Amino acid sequence: MHILVTNDDGIESPGLWTLAAALHDAGLGRVTIIAPEEEHSGTSMSFPPRRAHELHAVKGLDPAHAAITAFSLNGTPVGCVTAGMLAEAGSRPDVVVSGINRGLNSGTNVMLSGTVGAAMVAALWGVPALAVSLQFVGDNEMPWPTAAWAAVQVFPLLQTLSTRSTATPLLNVNVPHLGTPQQIRGFRQTTLSTFFYGHFLSMGESERTERGGRRFSYAFDRSGLNGFDEQSDDGAVRAGFVSVTPLHPISVRGDVDLHAALAGIG
Repeated sequence: MHILVTNDDGIESPGLWTLAAALHDAGLGRVTIIAPEEEHSGTSMSFPPRRAHELHAVKGLDPAHAAITAFSLNGTPVGCVTAGMLAEAGSRPDVVVSGINRGLNSGTNVMLSGTVGAAMVAALWGVPALAVSLQFVGDNEMPWPTAAWAAVQVFPLLQTLSTRSTATPLLNVNVPHLGTPQQIRGFRQTTLSTFFYGHFLSMGESERTERGGRRFSYAFDRSGLNGFDEQSDDGAVRAGFVSVTPLHPISVRGDVDLHAALAGIG
């Protein structure tokens, strides 16, 4: 099995390499990375087709990554998946895993996320896909290995769903900010929460520019992020569970029951 790993945080993200190494070390298949050469967060399914794209071979962040073939692309996450399908960077992938994103991709964020966008376009190509995101908590160190462990546990479900559904499996995985896998309470099938980032934004003070415009910045207030239903992705993560939400490239799929399978993980 050939696994293509990509992200929207860029080729130098430790979450990307931790994920790829975990998939490789678990013996799940041959792993190839194609990731943006710089950050492309929030680009959703953006793909500028007329741009001249360049694919460069790169080395891992650590000698332990030597067995992983990796490329950077001057493009978006969707562009990286497209390159994996068409640019002869190895054989066409059998599975696409996108992440590990620095921060949750839950609620309406799935429509904005470059991480989820890459997984969505893979599903449109007919390739099973997994998007993996890790909760961000202030200045605390990101527990990448916990999220990578969760991704490895969920990964076999893609093959199971491929044999049981006429639709291409697409799973959005959100992992709580916990230091070790032992602290995870379990895995839960969820729906998208009602979270919309715009409800928690404020505009800072603005100043006039030399051209007569206004310069300002947005501030995100996390203090109001509470009270989510535990059956939603945001609620499950905040209760200490790994959230697994079945998605479809156009709409949320509600006809795939993963409860029994997820209960047996961990």
